[in-house]
Amino acid sequence: MTGTGQPDSDQERYARLLAIGTNAGLAMLVVLFGIYMLGVLDPHVPHERLPEIWHLPSGEFLELARLEAGWGWTARLRHADILTLLGIVTLAFCSVPCLLAVMPIYWRSRQRMLFAICGLEVAVITLAASGLLSVGH
Repeated sequence: MTGTGQPDSDQERYARLLAIGTNAGLAMLVVLFGIYMLGVLDPHVPHERLPEIWHLPSGEFLELARLEAGWGWTARLRHADILTLLGIVTLAFCSVPCLLAVMPIYWRSRQRMLFAICGLEVAVITLAASGLLSVGH
């Protein structure tokens, strides 16, 4: 914040884009869940099958639901239950455009450390989402 109590331009830009991203993600969740619940599109996993597999560990759930781990779900977007994941991905990823938008401000104002931190955050989020790294059993 500046001495006047007004947010700096980086904070305004970040907040404005974050509001757009979160509102878009929430709207997508509502609309896509509505599509799922109203039966506009068939689900990949039928509703009546969910109680028998919902409680299972993720590996078993994926096997019985005939799903693969990682980004394989994107090939099944024609199914309503899979389509709802787009809203979740939007919410999870919405900080990346915000970070990219403030990086030029930090570069111009010679705030190299903030620029580098934003760049590293974008890299970590992107690497994590890529599926190139995996941890587990």
